[in-house]
Amino acid sequence: MKERIKKIAKKYPILEKYLRIMLSGQKISKPKKFLKGTDNFLDIAKSAILYNCTFDIVGDYNKIVIGELSILNNVKFYIRGDNNKINIERRVSFNRGGLVWIEDHGCEAIIGENTTFEDSHFAITEPYSKIQIGEDCMFAYDIDLRTGHSHSIIDSITNERINYAKDINIGNHVWIASHVSILKGVNISDNSVVATRAVVTKSFTENNILIGGMPAKKIKENIDWERQRIYK
Repeated sequence: MKERIKKIAKKYPILEKYLRIMLSGQKISKPKKFLKGTDNFLDIAKSAILYNCTFDIVGDYNKIVIGELSILNNVKFYIRGDNNKINIERRVSFNRGGLVWIEDHGCEAIIGENTTFEDSHFAITEPYSKIQIGEDCMFAYDIDLRTGHSHSIIDSITNERINYAKDINIGNHVWIASHVSILKGVNISDNSVVATRAVVTKSFTENNILIGGMPAKKIKENIDWERQRIYK
């Protein structure tokens, strides 16, 4: 009977939302909103579930979109600047918590459908920098992604800055294990796994690889992964 109800609920996002709430036993709390500026826009799907979330925005024309049936626990959205965009697609889950931190203008965070997080920190700093994460990714806890260093490093001879921000792009079906740091300019291709405590400082363009270490390097190729434990 329970499985039949779940099957029916999947056809109706609002019904599925309330079924999930009943099964979780948690109480929904209205998100805290601290919005200062002009035309800041929150587009939260009616079927999305938010527990103890905060929107702290100072600036103009910022937009946050949260898709259908996403579940966000203890997530804080912090924006300082203008024309920034956060797009969380359908069925994304933050199970423990998260922080999406944006400074400057024209920055973006994009998270694809069915991607799950335990607890992750996104730092998107400097104009027009971006973090993009594909579909069906799995992030563990204590994960840090940074497009920049937040402060300037200067060449002492030329007196020019040498550490400008660069985008981060994570492909589809990528598993990021716990305590991983992913730094500016990194691309990780589809169906890959990043091992626990890796520090990823360069891009990996091959699909289906295992990477790990400090700094990260390719450990194994021709791999794939599943969320379910498989026993012989």
